[in-house]
Amino acid sequence: MTTCFVKLAICFPLLSMLGDGESERPALKESPARLVACIESTSRANYAAACINVTRDATQKRLRIYAVSLGAKTGKFKVDDYDIEVIYNNEMAVEGKTAAGAYHLQHNNLVLMFAAAQVASGNKGLGLSLVRLLAAAEPDLFWSSPTHSPLPIQKILAGIEKEDVKEFLKEEADDWAYKLKVYGP
Repeated sequence: MTTCFVKLAICFPLLSMLGDGESERPALKESPARLVACIESTSRANYAAACINVTRDATQKRLRIYAVSLGAKTGKFKVDDYDIEVIYNNEMAVEGKTAAGAYHLQHNNLVLMFAAAQVASGNKGLGLSLVRLLAAAEPDLFWSSPTHSPLPIQKILAGIEKEDVKEFLKEEADDWAYKLKVYGP
């Protein structure tokens, strides 16, 4: 019995020393409010970078779509005068499920905004092609606004085909014009 006590007396301090190494990580010393502020700031920075990239790429008639679905057709496509590239990366797809404000999600939402603006301006072929590629690449993609409930990409696609998402198209076209003004070349 005494041997067991001695072993336990040695093990407990060693276990606590092992745990101390974990607490030396700076992030673990931050308050939850500070961590949330950091996550939100990272999301805003990702959004700004996505706005800059998508607005500039669209004016250069080249767009990229990030796929998180293995079923998405990847590669390079020509739609009207636009070069479209659909890229799949497994690490991005896995991390994107739990990431807050992931760049690829922000990016794809902006491509959706551009596609809607194209449909609203009369270029339905380009807009519809982009929405189809987005629906295959990121089936969980959706649109929402403070005044509307979320609209999944499949309903957006069906609505564009039936021409019954005029409010969505108008809001997105207005938003695209604003993004071009603020972030475009």
